[in-house]
Amino acid sequence: MSLLKSLLSYAWPMTEWKGHGKYGPLALVWEQGHLVVNSATANQSFGNLHAIWQQCLEDQRVAMRPLRNILLLGFGAGSSARILRKELGIMAPITGVDGDAEILRIAREHYRVHQLEGVQLVLSDALEFARDHHLAYDLVLVDLCHELDLAPHVDEEPFIKDLHRCTAPGGLLCFNTIVHDPMSRERSQRTSHLLRLSFGQVEEHLYQGINRVISAARPGN
Repeated sequence: MSLLKSLLSYAWPMTEWKGHGKYGPLALVWEQGHLVVNSATANQSFGNLHAIWQQCLEDQRVAMRPLRNILLLGFGAGSSARILRKELGIMAPITGVDGDAEILRIAREHYRVHQLEGVQLVLSDALEFARDHHLAYDLVLVDLCHELDLAPHVDEEPFIKDLHRCTAPGGLLCFNTIVHDPMSRERSQRTSHLLRLSFGQVEEHLYQGINRVISAARPGN
């Protein structure tokens, strides 16, 4: 049945499963031959978001960086982890944090992320993890959105300071924001401003019209 849905999905999307996660409805949908995870109004993994992270990691030349460890805040179903492992061949240990137990179940059962070597999944609120965790990482990817808006408090100074501490000297932080209306634009700009204050300088790249990824490199020792 899944093979048939995969083939039919080139004509129109085919739903595999519907359910609810911590933050709202979730669905597994076949689109253009690929099984993706969608919420009510946005892609959560392996669709448009997968393409965004592919381009971002290429633009930042992440494959050329000497990475000892990686932190993914907002792991979802594992799009970015699969890009890092399978497409870029980066084998540094990955810690993936997500507050939604259901999407982590989907990651394990439908995308077999447990078969990716050196990936540790942590069920935790990302803000709490960043606040309480004291290990610094060479690469930090932040993707914390509820539908088409940033999650609460991620564009505030305490979290940005925690992200700076979680990023090792010489490390790179990439923070995905969404810009689709005046409020979301303001929150994206505030995030960029706070990151600039904390890290010194930032780069901004707009992907697929509304995703603004803000990247900041922490100076080395």
